[in-house]
Amino acid sequence: MTRVSTSFTAVLTALVMVLCGLSAAPPAVADGQMVAYVDAVAGDDAAPGTDPAEPVQTLEAALTLVAGDGGRVVLMGDYPLDATLVEPDHTEPILVTSTDGENTYPGRLVFGDTPFIEYNLAGPTTFADLGVVHSQWSVFAANWNPITFGEGVTMESVPTPGKRQVFVVGGYHGPSDEDTVRDADSYITINSGTFYKVSGFTRGKGVGTQTYTGTSHITINGGVIQEVFGASLENHYSGSTEITMTGGRVGALHTAGDVTRYIVGSADVELTGGHINTIDINNVVEDVNLTLDGVDYEAIQAQNAWGGEGRHQQILEFAAVRTVVFAGQYYTADQVAALKEIFDVLINTADVHVSADGGGAECSAENPCSSLEAALGLLAADGGAITVHGDVSWDVDPGTLAAGAGQITFTGAGDASIAFPDDAEVPLARDVTFEGVRLANAGSLELQADGAHLALGAGVTMEEGRQVSVVAIADDSQITIESGEIARVVGISGLNSAFAGSTDVTIAGGEIEEVWAGTDQPYDVENAMVTIDGGEIETLHASAAGLGSLTARLIDGEIATAALERVETDARLRIGSVEIKDLSISGWEAADGSERVLVRLPGAEDDLVDQLADQVSTVIDDDVVYLAPGGDGDGSSPTHASGDLSTAIAELSGDGRVVVTGPYTVEEGYDLGEYTSRVVLTSDDGDLDFAADGAALQIEGAMRLGGPTTFENLLLQSPTVDGAIYAMGQQLTIGTGVDTEFTRRGETYLTIIGGSNDTVPAPSTSVTVEGGQWAGLRGGSDHTGAVTAGADISVQVDGGTFYGPVVLSHRGESSGSASATINAGTFMRGVYAVYEEDGSDYAVDYDADITVNGGEFWATIAPAKSRSTVLSGTYDLTVEGGDFGHLTDLLGSEGFAGDMVSALHVDPAIAQAAPEGDLTFTNPLVRAADPYMFTHEGQYYFIATGGSTLSLHKVANPSDMSESVGSVIFAPDEMRNLWSPEIHHLTAEDVGEENAGWYLFLSATDPSDPAAEGQRQYVLKALDGDDLLGTWGNPVTGAANVPERITNEDDPEFNTDEFVAGTSVFRIGGETYISYVTEAYRGTSEFHQRLNLSHMVNPWTLTGEPSIIAVPEYEWEEHGYAQSSSDPNMWWPKVVEGATAVYGHDGEVYMAYSASGYWTIHYAIGYLRYTGGDPMDASNWAKNPTPVMSKNDEVVGTGTGPTFTDHEGTDWFMFQARPGPNTQTARYAFIEPYVAGQDGLTIGDGSGHPAPLDAEYTMSINPIPLEDKASGFTTH
Repeated sequence: MTRVSTSFTAVLTALVMVLCGLSAAPPAVADGQMVAYVDAVAGDDAAPGTDPAEPVQTLEAALTLVAGDGGRVVLMGDYPLDATLVEPDHTEPILVTSTDGENTYPGRLVFGDTPFIEYNLAGPTTFADLGVVHSQWSVFAANWNPITFGEGVTMESVPTPGKRQVFVVGGYHGPSDEDTVRDADSYITINSGTFYKVSGFTRGKGVGTQTYTGTSHITINGGVIQEVFGASLENHYSGSTEITMTGGRVGALHTAGDVTRYIVGSADVELTGGHINTIDINNVVEDVNLTLDGVDYEAIQAQNAWGGEGRHQQILEFAAVRTVVFAGQYYTADQVAALKEIFDVLINTADVHVSADGGGAECSAENPCSSLEAALGLLAADGGAITVHGDVSWDVDPGTLAAGAGQITFTGAGDASIAFPDDAEVPLARDVTFEGVRLANAGSLELQADGAHLALGAGVTMEEGRQVSVVAIADDSQITIESGEIARVVGISGLNSAFAGSTDVTIAGGEIEEVWAGTDQPYDVENAMVTIDGGEIETLHASAAGLGSLTARLIDGEIATAALERVETDARLRIGSVEIKDLSISGWEAADGSERVLVRLPGAEDDLVDQLADQVSTVIDDDVVYLAPGGDGDGSSPTHASGDLSTAIAELSGDGRVVVTGPYTVEEGYDLGEYTSRVVLTSDDGDLDFAADGAALQIEGAMRLGGPTTFENLLLQSPTVDGAIYAMGQQLTIGTGVDTEFTRRGETYLTIIGGSNDTVPAPSTSVTVEGGQWAGLRGGSDHTGAVTAGADISVQVDGGTFYGPVVLSHRGESSGSASATINAGTFMRGVYAVYEEDGSDYAVDYDADITVNGGEFWATIAPAKSRSTVLSGTYDLTVEGGDFGHLTDLLGSEGFAGDMVSALHVDPAIAQAAPEGDLTFTNPLVRAADPYMFTHEGQYYFIATGGSTLSLHKVANPSDMSESVGSVIFAPDEMRNLWSPEIHHLTAEDVGEENAGWYLFLSATDPSDPAAEGQRQYVLKALDGDDLLGTWGNPVTGAANVPERITNEDDPEFNTDEFVAGTSVFRIGGETYISYVTEAYRGTSEFHQRLNLSHMVNPWTLTGEPSIIAVPEYEWEEHGYAQSSSDPNMWWPKVVEGATAVYGHDGEVYMAYSASGYWTIHYAIGYLRYTGGDPMDASNWAKNPTPVMSKNDEVVGTGTGPTFTDHEGTDWFMFQARPGPNTQTARYAFIEPYVAGQDGLTIGDGSGHPAPLDAEYTMSINPIPLEDKASGFTTH
């Protein structure tokens, strides 16, 4: 039935929302609006309908009456809704109810017994004070109109009480051909009622999959809902969602749709009340913002279901940020721990309030409590703020403080104070900050850091400051002072013997009489650190007795007397613009090899430096600028850090360091500005490594350098797919201590580029890498539009792991010289002089020189990646050492386009050495659907289902597949859905001498072939003989990249008007057969697939009548078979597919196959045994009644793949499966040993299920020596 949908302008939509009452209460009918009465028994549609004594009979008639100006429709009794109803168009709000405001009637909306009867809105509509009766699935479809369930809505399930069967969808129930709106927003408000599922977009498939771009707005103030979905159900993809909940109960709240239904935009969810069993952050491409402020929930989870490779790449490219803002006082430690696992940004807004005259148990701003102890108990999970109003007494139990997690901040509201007991010693065994509050002490007050960080932030005052001490009483304590008047600050106190730990004191403000870096007691201290970065200090002491080592960072502030005495071993002094009136240095032990360093910063007083210089062995001039996220200082110290990287670099007066002190993000397209001095980016200033405080540089895109730059002792983070460091032709060094990691669920490390990312040439480049993990390295520029002449490229690799290719040259048309020296490192995807994508036809002219002294090499070392790149110049490769057990090829220039001359220099002992050792691996090997592996010339080849291209992988060892890129061997112009590819070598005995060779069989959809609409079977031939990474094309015409559709000489209709897929080759009794899958009875309850066997004239021509060898017959073969709930003419088939030949060593032949729907967890592997006689006779195949491989708790969806024998002689069975308990993960390739013998086919351990995912397999490394991998050099 056609449904009329109304599109609104933004202004009208806002007006409608107000009028239809998207709020906690149902809208009242405006004065003068019509009231229409409905009595299904006694009414008459010819009656006026506006008087309860003269009601209309049908709801349609009543709705028509009020449609013009809006109004109220009153059901006076049960109204049967036996068929789908569509409201008349209306822009004014309509209320459907059982009350007219004065009288309440026993009105109920009664859905009929037919499933999926729809009530379709055609304008803003509210249901309130109304019963809804249902016995089948019943649907309220808003069709992009605001829909509200106000107060007083009740649902009654008959005949089974309590069964939830009511859907609410913000868009279409199932889109029809007339439902063309894709960009509208939806508005759903639930204040009461009981519902099965609420969906912001659509539910049923309808006429086919749609992608909606609007936003769903779902507000829940009450009611009971089994599941809430911000997106669509079944098939469809949706824009964004905004979900708000203040009350009610929800079983599961999903940000997106069910299974693989995605939100392709963002999700904003604000939950301030009510109860939710499970919050499910699922299937969102862009950012997620969740607010938890009082909602009661039991569990939270997050998972993006596998939506295909394209969707996966879209998610990786966006690199979404998941942010949660939570009021920590409402949640447990376990709940907070779960949030930390899921979200990238956590903001704890916990803020409890205490007032001396408070009496509230919840300690809220409106009802503060009177006890700091009570307030603290609410912050046990993750800390937070305690806001003090007026004068409050300190009643905190040290045990309560120590038992909690997270920092506690005591902050004052206005003129607030905390009164401590007389002569109090206050141990604080948790990170505590006081700020903006007066500390009232009657007598002495000692605040004690007990293995935690104790800070007096800004705005702290003391009532009797000269009696206040701040001390540490345990190792691993820190003290920070930014304000206040204090008598003494002590790095460690309460000693009764020597202290073997370390102290850490920072003064950045306040007025302090005495500061002791170590202790004020007569005991030795092993290590002491003190930082003075502000404030006024009367006396700074090193320690009262012996001090093993001292780090004194005297950066800023005023010190009347600095008594840096009795240092026994190491000393590191950092002097900035600090003012010291009197310096005392005495009692230092003889150096005796100890490291004593004075670091002079810009602004240091010469006289002060001169006094200290005699006590140290080394004086260093250091130019350091500190960088912190959100910093607003000049970068002179960590306390005054700069907030911008390029600004920090500009603050340097010459060669110097920018020290990252926290997690700093470099956004896409960030330029560091021009600089000529060498800049070091690091988290270590020589005294402190801020990595312990989370210091890292997160690079979200292109980061372009402006001068010679070194990265060292720094964590680099990559959340995206295109994070890269562009040296822009400047000298770049990745030094020691650089590590790299993923963030925000990323999967791609950063890339190093010696040149630029634009068309401006950067001919001269220099890159040195000593460590780290990288997506790849290119010595030159990385823009295909660049034209670079006279290149001079230098690359040196002394360590690191490269998960992408290491390349010397510029991209695009270029010429010049390029050299690389490789001393160490791991190169997972090869080393190339030139690298362009497969099929690229750029022309380059290089004198390329690569020297390999060490390292572990995978894939290929070659002059180029694409064989169509036109190469000129020279390519000189020298091999002095290295590990080549994972290398497949050492290639010269022969076989590539152009006239490049190539030479190989390798010691014979290295060339002839066979790789040794064992490889240990676990399943799965690699993400792939319909995986296929075979061997050729001692190495392994792999191919799998693709979308619009097929790539062939060549690896030295099966477990190397996880890092293989593959070479594109088939890239059709129009074909899509390139499914189940298999490559077979057919001999002259198989197909005749003229047709012998390598063949690629696949099924595909070719829109350009009118004779074969849909999924059909095709074949290509390797046109370069045994070079399987060369050109593939038509076996009949020889045209490259053009397949031949398989035909049957006796059946012109074969492979034209029916589904054909899954071709494979069987050899039985000296003859070669083709197997494939067809289907029967599509669109009926008999819909199923069939395994067929045919004779073959040649690889593209079959002959004779095919034999149906197998159809589904057992229960385990029929999972997934079902009728669509939204289209009665649509059925999912009973499946058998993926036939593959398995041969025993004594002549046994088995046909392994997959059964049940691949979209289910029950996809499983079975087999038939050939018993002898004519293979075309189905009776000569005996089906095993049970699967040989099916799901377990760790792996589901097992489906057939090929068999192969490794270089040790072990037989392996490859199969596809999904790791995990459901189908929301991708398909992967697994391998397990198999045995095919007299007693049947056994895969793995014979349990009939995949081995545990942690099961380890061992295989010797491929022993092919380097000399057998080398080819194509013009000179040797």
